[in-house]
Amino acid sequence: MDKDRVGKFYDVVWTQYLPEYRESEKHWRLFYSPEEVQNTRVLDAGCGTGLFSVIFASHGTSQVVGIDISEGSLNTGRKLKKKFGLNHIAFQNESMLNLPFPDEHFDIVWAWGTVHHTEDPIGSIKELIRVLKRGGSILLAVYTRTRLTFVHELIRKTLIRTPRKYWRSLSRILAAVLSPVVYFFKKREKSRKGETLEELVLDWYFVPIRHYFRPQEIQNLLEKEGFTVEKFLPASGRFDSTSNFIFKARKTNP
Repeated sequence: MDKDRVGKFYDVVWTQYLPEYRESEKHWRLFYSPEEVQNTRVLDAGCGTGLFSVIFASHGTSQVVGIDISEGSLNTGRKLKKKFGLNHIAFQNESMLNLPFPDEHFDIVWAWGTVHHTEDPIGSIKELIRVLKRGGSILLAVYTRTRLTFVHELIRKTLIRTPRKYWRSLSRILAAVLSPVVYFFKKREKSRKGETLEELVLDWYFVPIRHYFRPQEIQNLLEKEGFTVEKFLPASGRFDSTSNFIFKARKTNP
């Protein structure tokens, strides 16, 4: 199943790479402040390394639950939990398409770059909405569909057919090839730093499932589900075609 392949892929990525804490926290502060998260219950949906779970838990939340389908990623998160001494984080192996939580259970849902790696991104978003309290906020970072999306998909679908044992070597080679392009032709600085180009290339071109959307599609869905958009970041990466767009929205209607 593609879901199992995604889990195994991130068993590799999030055990080999760990984004830098301080830079990730700066990115987190674009959307949340310590005051806003005080005594809240947070779901980190597709938590990966668990770094954002740790950031939330370090700023006064009452509980953080990090979920992922990659056991390797969850083990990385558990090591971080122990390192930071944060006992109010729980890491669980769960699918965003079938969450084991009651309706309106969380005050905040954080889904940074994750729903687009599920078999049903819209179904995942609706399930995340189900477990969010009225008045709570959701953050969604989703891959942008552009005129170059078909090129990225052609490259990805070619590379994922190569033997897995060569993926890290290929990602290093591609990163070396792309580094001057990024240096000379980037449109903007990344909003989230602390990640290597090799790590990003691996995540762009070797992941088994990758969906793309236009911002208006996700905004329409959120508004239809009773949300008010509080913040919109149209591009988080150096190029539009390799960016997430990001919505922070509040659940204002039942």
